[in-house]
Amino acid sequence: MYGLMGKMTAVSGQRNTLITILLAGIHEMPGCLSYVVARDQADENAIWITEVWDSEESHRASLSLPQVQEAIAQARPLIAGFSDRVVTEPVGDHESGSTQPHNRSMPTAVVIPELAYPDVREAVAWLCRVFGFSERLQIGNHRAQLSFGEGAVIVTAVTAESDDLAHAVMVRVADVDSHYNHARQQGAQIGQPPTDYPYGERQYTAVDLVGRRWTFSQTIADVDPAAWGGQLKEGN
Repeated sequence: MYGLMGKMTAVSGQRNTLITILLAGIHEMPGCLSYVVARDQADENAIWITEVWDSEESHRASLSLPQVQEAIAQARPLIAGFSDRVVTEPVGDHESGSTQPHNRSMPTAVVIPELAYPDVREAVAWLCRVFGFSERLQIGNHRAQLSFGEGAVIVTAVTAESDDLAHAVMVRVADVDSHYNHARQQGAQIGQPPTDYPYGERQYTAVDLVGRRWTFSQTIADVDPAAWGGQLKEGN
């Protein structure tokens, strides 16, 4: 993740107007996880801005968005100066306790079992009706994401694997390349090295000591599932 903190000073008497312009320009910025504008209590003209992005590239790209360009043009005459700009590396937040940025294509849970069934749609209906899960995301007829409180399960179609190895586990990590290097150094059998996927995740797979598949996943972008064929269910 990529963070910025900085102080902006408004032209005398224009702070509230400047804040309104800044807040109006921050909607629908891909990769922006948090954008907080705050008044300085000791300086009636000063504003502090704290930003969290999934990457420096997303922040840089946001500067070309039409609404951001318009906000910059409107704000420029009201800005007296900048100071105390600091680049940070966010590692988590108090509310979620997670190092993971948001991705609409992924559940928020950190450890996600992947359960295999002969008929995915039948299994989804049964798990929702009998156990009280709710379907978060449908991916064709071969895969689905289910939610239960803060937990999640992925339902997937049975492959040619034996019954006891058909199930798998997905784990969300903050740095998938570092995790991959450690696992490989410790002798893990790698199935697929770290690879970027169109649903906003960078993942690698490995098998454990009995041959069960594990997928380790790092969010690299917030992607609408509709962009790659998924269908978010109502309320998600």
